[in-house]
Amino acid sequence: MSATTLRGVSTALEGRGWKIEFISPDGQHSVERSTRMGRGHQTFNRSVTGRLKSMDLTGYHAAIVEWTGVQGASDELHRAGVPWIIMDRSPPVISGIIGWLQRRQYKQAWNIARMESRGRAVKSTHMESSQSWGKPSAIVPAGVSISEFEVATMNEEPLVVCHGSLDRVRELHRLTKMGVNLLLFGSGNDSKRLSDMTRVEGPGEVATRLAGADIGVLHLPNREVWMHASPLKGAEYAAAGLPVGAADVSGLERYRDTEWLKLVPLGDDEACRTALQALCDLPLE
Repeated sequence: MSATTLRGVSTALEGRGWKIEFISPDGQHSVERSTRMGRGHQTFNRSVTGRLKSMDLTGYHAAIVEWTGVQGASDELHRAGVPWIIMDRSPPVISGIIGWLQRRQYKQAWNIARMESRGRAVKSTHMESSQSWGKPSAIVPAGVSISEFEVATMNEEPLVVCHGSLDRVRELHRLTKMGVNLLLFGSGNDSKRLSDMTRVEGPGEVATRLAGADIGVLHLPNREVWMHASPLKGAEYAAAGLPVGAADVSGLERYRDTEWLKLVPLGDDEACRTALQALCDLPLE
């Protein structure tokens, strides 16, 4: 799971009396994941299976399993009698052969969950309706702790910020053609190309970076899978007091009529450019 989601969900559960432990590359129970293209899912699930086999599971009352770990966790959890739910916050977005393989793994995970899990947790109503399901279901939208952010101070020349994955599949090169003062920060396989087009910085502390910006942007390609996109970035931008120009993903629907948000259709460059230019023209307060 993403670090923000991991912290938020665990903190909420701990506040209700649960004790939480993580099986992850950097959790209490560490597992491995290959960085070789096409090998990550397989090695991760094999490692999850091995880790669960080595643990005494009799003291655990429930498990939350990200879809990427379902194939590795389901059999061992079943043998130990530990009930579990599937959590899905990020369906595959990569295209090509790797994307086809990931979508196949995604489908397999959900097929297992329909048979073996006790329920599911998904991040939006759009994702909830995209899978056939007859068991308990919960929507867990992306959000942030406002106390971790500080209100941004305005620059004389408005700075538009976009952060997170800088992978080519996100087509962020489109933002470089919007005619705005743009900052991208994060990491991904398109970082070098993007750095030739605009200002790009490596990953860093999100709240601090956003405090030096003026406008947040979330621009996504026009593909069905992006309708599932998490509104986490919108929440982070808003927590820093930034107005936001964002793709019209399902998790932002409830904020459609707010003054700080301008929603644009997926992949619509002209609509995004118009929204950002309008936000840049807002008077300084």
